[in-house]
Amino acid sequence: MKAKKTIKSTAKKAVKKTAKKATKKTVAKKAAKKTAKKAAKKAVKKTAKKAVTKVAKKATKKTAKTVTEKAAKKATKKVTKKAKNTVAKVASKATTAEKTTKVVTSEELCHAAYLNYMSRVENGIMGDEVGDWLAAEAALNIA
Repeated sequence: MKAKKTIKSTAKKAVKKTAKKATKKTVAKKAAKKTAKKAAKKAVKKTAKKAVTKVAKKATKKTAKTVTEKAAKKATKKVTKKAKNTVAKVASKATTAEKTTKVVTSEELCHAAYLNYMSRVENGIMGDEVGDWLAAEAALNIA
């Protein structure tokens, strides 16, 4: 009988061990499945995020490029327009200056200085020839 009891107890122990091993294996399998699912979800989220950011970056680059090109075109148009206007103004001023500029010869200047000298002497005003010359230049609008 003792032999029967020992066989039964060892059988029971073996059954318990295999049951424990089986439960451990199933728990481990379940845990492995869970972690695999989590890892798969994370990977899917990561790749989706990357794809979205990639598309967004391309779209922003494209729009930024077109916006900067448009802004550059507008700026160049403005600058060229302003340059044309200033060139036209300077040219018109130059032509009017050429029209109003009077060419005075040295003989005319000498004659004007002589007339200043004569009027100064006749009126008894003190002065010198440099003052007469400067007065003649001022009268003829040279200086």
